[in-house]
Amino acid sequence: MNAQRAKALSVPRRSGVLAFLTAVLVALPLGILTAPAASAAVALDWEVRASGLAAPTHVTSARDGSGRLFIAEKAGLIRIYEDGTLLTRPFLDIRGQVRDDGEAGLLSIAFHPDYREHPFVWVAYTTNGNDVTVARFRARSYQADRLSTATQRRVITVPHPDEYANHFGGQLAFGTSGLLFMSTGDGGGGGDPLGNGQNRSTLQGKMLRIKVLGAKSACGRTYCVPQSNPFAGKAKAGRGEIWATGLRNAWRFSVDPDNGDLWVADVGQDMAEEINRIPAGAGGRNLGWSCREGLGAYDESRCRAGAAFQDPVAAYGRSFGTSITGGFVYRGSRYASLLAGRYVAGDFGSGRVFSLEGSALEAADQRLPGVTSFGEDGDRELWAVTYEGDLLEMRAS
Repeated sequence: MNAQRAKALSVPRRSGVLAFLTAVLVALPLGILTAPAASAAVALDWEVRASGLAAPTHVTSARDGSGRLFIAEKAGLIRIYEDGTLLTRPFLDIRGQVRDDGEAGLLSIAFHPDYREHPFVWVAYTTNGNDVTVARFRARSYQADRLSTATQRRVITVPHPDEYANHFGGQLAFGTSGLLFMSTGDGGGGGDPLGNGQNRSTLQGKMLRIKVLGAKSACGRTYCVPQSNPFAGKAKAGRGEIWATGLRNAWRFSVDPDNGDLWVADVGQDMAEEINRIPAGAGGRNLGWSCREGLGAYDESRCRAGAAFQDPVAAYGRSFGTSITGGFVYRGSRYASLLAGRYVAGDFGSGRVFSLEGSALEAADQRLPGVTSFGEDGDRELWAVTYEGDLLEMRAS
């Protein structure tokens, strides 16, 4: 890890210097891109809809027909944006339970896929003990504007070394089959000092997939391991919760509702930021860290004999950005003629926002410095939040 860290925030940064390079952009070999096409075919613009948020880390929708957006703030609040107004009263307040120094904090929110009938909410955050935990809450009804902490039930906790305040991961998202995905960081420090990325006996540096739906999971506990997971029932091969290995700090990933594919944006160390696609049902994929970074070698001593690595769909170098914030495959209707099937994401450090067509990045003119999250509303139109406290809606032309 570079000794210099981002000063304005200690959220998912991630390593590397936030000095925006002015060198001429030159394409790297093997498809790693440092620059998009010279002119974007689609113009993306972002309109501020609300300001004054306190270090927002995630924005999402319950898809309950209410039109509300729910925004996580790093310190431990969830705020509601409704009918053009950012409500003062929080949807949830767990500030006393959340450690929020460094990259720690309230990391993400996931609503039951049928929230109107089953008003359960799952929240990922870092505990005062520096671990990453997922807790489930239950609302009185889908229309409720407040979650009671009395309904909280811990689901799963992923230990994190106390000496490192970075690389927690912490994104939650339900897949199309109703199973909950969770990304975890490699445990922090620079260069995966604990060797967690390629270690299948730990939950760190992984994509997890567990069953959690309803008041109890199907196995009668807070969660259970789906038997279709690649290492389910194979303790010697790896932890049963693991869906994919070789992640560094996949701060943001998303599920394509059309086909169930996972789009995983993993923050790089020194060389490249990468975008990975894991096809639905393709458990057991190895994304490479910390043997590889992007399409190049990082630490060959971490390369397990016989391991097969999946290449990223696209990656970019430091002259384009320094810390990727993953987005979504566009499945809305408003801009379907322009963006249908394109992946839209951005970079926290440079503020660049781009769409991906094939392996080519097309950058928008407008930048969103400090973009921490993209999110979908109930119509699958795209929104974003920045660490400075803005909520923005996407426009395309």
